Formats: sequence, C-alpha cells, structure tokens
Amino acid sequence: MRKQILYRVLLSSPLIAFLIVTPIFFVLDYRTQTFIGAWSIALVAVLISWGTQMLVFYFFKKRAYPNWLIGLSVVGLVFFLALLTKFVAPNLTPALREHTGENFFMVRLILSASINLIIFLLLDLIYSQDEKLRLINENTQLQFQNLNSKYQLLKAQVNPHFMFNALNISKSLIKTKPNDAEKYIVGLSEFLRNSLNIQQKSISLQKELAHCQQYVDLQKVRFDNAIDYDVNIDKTYLNKQLPSFTMITLIENAIKHNAFSIDAPLKISVVVEDDYLYIKNEIRAKTGVISSYTGLSNLNERSQMLSGEEILIDNDGQTFSVKVKLVKA
Repeated sequence: MRKQILYRVLLSSPLIAFLIVTPIFFVLDYRTQTFIGAWSIALVAVLISWGTQMLVFYFFKKRAYPNWLIGLSVVGLVFFLALLTKFVAPNLTPALREHTGENFFMVRLILSASINLIIFLLLDLIYSQDEKLRLINENTQLQFQNLNSKYQLLKAQVNPHFMFNALNISKSLIKTKPNDAEKYIVGLSEFLRNSLNIQQKSISLQKELAHCQQYVDLQKVRFDNAIDYDVNIDKTYLNKQLPSFTMITLIENAIKHNAFSIDAPLKISVVVEDDYLYIKNEIRAKTGVISSYTGLSNLNERSQMLSGEEILIDNDGQTFSVKVKLVKA
C-alpha cells in the first residue's frame, strides 16, 4: 500500500499543481512571479496536503473509525490550511489578491478544498482497494486450507480402502496359491512404496499409467491372464494431469464387480478423447456384490477439486465407462 501511495503522490502532485496554477496564470497578469514559480509553490502545497492527509487516514483507519469522521477531519484540515496561508499567500500571489479583494480568503479556501478533495478521494480509493485485496487474500487462503483439508480426508479414505482389499487378497493367495502369494506380496510391497511417494493432489498421466501397470501386474498374479488390459494413448497427452489413483480406483471397481475367467477375460480399455481419460470395461455383473459407490464418489470430488468438472459415468447395460477430465500441468 505504501508503494501505491508513493506512486500516486509522485504522479498526481505535479498534475494537481499544474491544474491549479494554469487557469490563474491565463486569467491574471502575473508581474512578480513566473509560471514555474507559482507551480512550484502549488506543488509544495499539494505535497503538504498529501502528507497531512496520509497521517489523518493512518490515524483513523488504524482505529477503524467511520468514514464520516475522516471526512470531518479533512474539512477541518482544509480550514486550517486556508488560515495558515493568511499571511503568506498575499505576498506570494499579489495579482490574485488584487483581483479577488475581500474574497481572497474564499479563493484560498476553495483551492485548499479542491486539493484536499482530490487527495482524499485518491487515498480513500487506495485504502479501499487495499482492504478489498486483503479480504480476497484471506478468503483465498481459507478456501485453500478448506480444499487441502478436504483433499487429505479424501486421500485418507482411498488408502485404507485399497489396503483392506490388498490384505484380503494376500490372505486368499496364501491359502490357495502359496507360490503366487510370495510373488504378490513382493509386488505389493513395491507398489505401496511407490504409492507413498505420491503426495500431490494430481499426477501426470504418464506416471499414473506406470503406477497403474504395477497394480494390473499384481492382479495378474492373482488372476493369471483373466484380465485383458489395453492402453492406447497418444504421447501428446502424457504430461496432462489427473487426480492421483484415478485409474487404480476404476480398475479395482471393474475387477470387484465383474465375473471373469481365463476363458472369458475381463476386457478393460484405456484411451483419451477430447482431453478426457476414458476407461471402459465389459459388464458381467458378479452376484452378491453390493456397491457402496465410495470409490466413484471420492474420485468425483477429487476431480472437481482439480479440474472443476465431475466425472462422466455411462452404463448402457453392456459396458461401463468413466470419463475423467485431464488438465494442463
């Protein structure tokens, strides 16, 4: 704010002084004073007005007094400055005094009022803008803190959900496929290590694809070749951003809710269309599985936080697809 005031002082003071002196210079016949001399005197007066009003504003604004009290103090300041020039102004502006006669005090009062009114409006604008920016900044910080807290809550929901499923799978493999269980646990350890390194709200599509491939490889340990996972994405989209764990959430849902086997594998395709990540799988509804929609709801909220757009879900009875908006890095 101080920089704003200093900038306006340096810019407006010469202009205000010029506007004050110019009409008088053309109307009256200056004999003892040049235009530059008169302008210099007016400039000093403007700078004094700036200084005194800045002190007045600082005193009242800091104590949160109402604007009418500030205005009243400025009116008092105008009269004080007019009276202050009672003995100085006649000697400095004899031509003006000669033409105005008894109204010379009123002329000084009007000039002083004009100067102070302009400065008052400028200062009020500066303080108002500064207060507005301060409120906007505080509101932005509060919104950021709220979004960050909300994101952390959503993230906290994702991790336990995945861990619960992963531990159940490990338990099942130990009983049914002991040899594969060790391979699964080693892969799971590597996958979790990489997951812990993902701390951002968003991730590049390239990193998400690599992370998701680790997840799919884990599932293939469990289901052999019963999952047909196909990715067809142009390289130009790899730097786009999307919510972390997007693909894993959707593929996990597809595996959880559909029946499949080596003879009839679950087909999952991943493409990008018009800046949307498009993940589609065949529907072979598994009996006895009830969806809580926690994963999709969580992903939808995280998508809105990142791109401002909801995920697009389509279920035509044959295929289930989800579109997630990609954003620039």
